[in-house]
Amino acid sequence: MRAHVTATLLILPLISGCSLDQRLDKVAADIHQRFADAKSWEQLPLRVISWQQALAMMHRCNDSLKSLDSQIEEAERDSLSVYTDMIPGISYYGYFTKSIKQLSDQLSANDMQSNVNITFSLPSLTQVPYRVYAAKARTYSAIKAKEGKERECVAQLYNAVHARALDLQLRELEETNPDLTEQQRLLNGRNELTADAEHWKKMCTLLGDYSARWVVLPSSVPHISWGQYIKRMSRLDDLVVCGYALKLEQARMAQYQIALRYLPTINTSLYSPSLFSSSGGTYQGSFLDGEDTRINLSISYSLDTNLREWNSYKRSKEQYEKVNREVTAEVIDHKNKLATLRDSMREYNNWRSYMQKRIEYLRQQPVNTADELITRDRTIYDMQRELLTQAKSALESESAVILEYGLLK
Repeated sequence: MRAHVTATLLILPLISGCSLDQRLDKVAADIHQRFADAKSWEQLPLRVISWQQALAMMHRCNDSLKSLDSQIEEAERDSLSVYTDMIPGISYYGYFTKSIKQLSDQLSANDMQSNVNITFSLPSLTQVPYRVYAAKARTYSAIKAKEGKERECVAQLYNAVHARALDLQLRELEETNPDLTEQQRLLNGRNELTADAEHWKKMCTLLGDYSARWVVLPSSVPHISWGQYIKRMSRLDDLVVCGYALKLEQARMAQYQIALRYLPTINTSLYSPSLFSSSGGTYQGSFLDGEDTRINLSISYSLDTNLREWNSYKRSKEQYEKVNREVTAEVIDHKNKLATLRDSMREYNNWRSYMQKRIEYLRQQPVNTADELITRDRTIYDMQRELLTQAKSALESESAVILEYGLLK
């Protein structure tokens, strides 16, 4: 054992190629170089892309979506492992021995021993159907989680692009403010620089690419049609319903798993001598035959005399009923929120229509004096600013409805 540990300590430096300090110094130098090569966001090239190009880039490069892709792949592998666990395993074992005095002699078959073995074990046959169902449920849940995250990212991208356009309109409008002072102009410039940096970071995070200042072509970005969404608000979206269903199914499966403990435990395994053996040149060949190979099947069952399993089952049943009540409450709350969202957007659209007509009316009114002109322009400026400000607030409602039903075309 001591010789094995010593040999390992001698081999590790050869594998790593250098000491830990040397390795960390090399990595640190690489990080310093990355920092030196990195450009500030203002120095990055400006790249204009369409809405469809932005969506494609987001689906391809967004870190959150890529992470969910890995979870789906992991769930699919786990689902496949339910079946691959039933495949017998084959192992090889080799052994070399020779006295130190005879190391210079020629090697012979007597110095080598080897075996090829087969192992097969299938524990708890009664658990196999549950494992198959649970694995499929995990895969399905991971797929739906990605669909929900994709919808969330689309809503965030929609919000970011439209909010940026409204911010630029507010900046242009602010330049026409008759009360704008030079000090306020300088302050606005600093605030705009901070807002530009925040927008760049938000866009790069969503698109998964920090190599440029990304601008989505405004004319390519869709605007939602509230008429389509209002028709859908009378019922829950299928993806939302799926989320509630998976929550209930998870609680039911926990209850079902405990109930399975009342079934007998059935285990099976295959025992055999070596499939092939070679030992010291004295004998070799296959040793797998029907007489020596045995299939073992064991059945065990324990009565729940202390009622522990029964108590666990009762708790899981109560938990399922609790989740059922929670889902009912959440569905009712969801319906109320949708009704509030629908009413608020109707009120906003009516208010916006009135404000636009009022602005147009004021512009057509004749003015007789300079004071009347200044008063009218200031009134129109205030109303336009209020329109843009409320439009940014309405974006949150639009993002919420996209998150709920997706971006309808």
